[in-house]
Amino acid sequence: MAKKLINKITIVGCGPGSTKYITGYAKQSIKKADVLIGSGRLLDLFSEIEADKYTLNKNYKLLLSRINTLSKRKKVVVLVSGDPGFFSYAKLIIDKVGMENCEVIPGISSVQLAFASIGVSWSNACFVSLHGRRGELSKLIKKVKEHKKVAVLTDNFNNPKLISKCLLNEGLKDRKVYVCENLSLKNERIREFKVSSLQKIKVRGLNVIIILDDK
Repeated sequence: MAKKLINKITIVGCGPGSTKYITGYAKQSIKKADVLIGSGRLLDLFSEIEADKYTLNKNYKLLLSRINTLSKRKKVVVLVSGDPGFFSYAKLIIDKVGMENCEVIPGISSVQLAFASIGVSWSNACFVSLHGRRGELSKLIKKVKEHKKVAVLTDNFNNPKLISKCLLNEGLKDRKVYVCENLSLKNERIREFKVSSLQKIKVRGLNVIIILDDK
């Protein structure tokens, strides 16, 4: 069992992008913070909060130690995108300090909003994150073959063009694909394609891809 901390570390899910999707309880917790930790994008959402701010980049180990130290004398709130339980930094923190030293406040994930936006249930969907991961495209192809609904978190490298190329190479040209860009933001865009059409599109910003087998 981890040593009990004086102040619990609060991990807040900040939703898909817009502050309107952040829960009221999450906002209250953020306002009470002495220290805010998160990506530059998330910290910018709360520029008016008078708290010490630390930017989360790839300095995971350093920040984990700092979070542990700061929580002994200050109220630390860690901001994560989407929901803390869905491909986030939360697991590293909980593994480090123990769940008894954390409070996790859920948020709306980009995948939830993507399915809501196209009017499709996500209760039987499969989820794959390619964000920041290389060499996982074979895993995605396997999941697409096994499941009728697959939601994919992408990045600049693992983009729709590369994904469509892999799908075409495996004979999966008849799948329906939704590309959901910048969900909840002013420049949100949701488009429907066949796999073969993805080779020609341009995407910008954050995006989620939903691959459906309607047969």
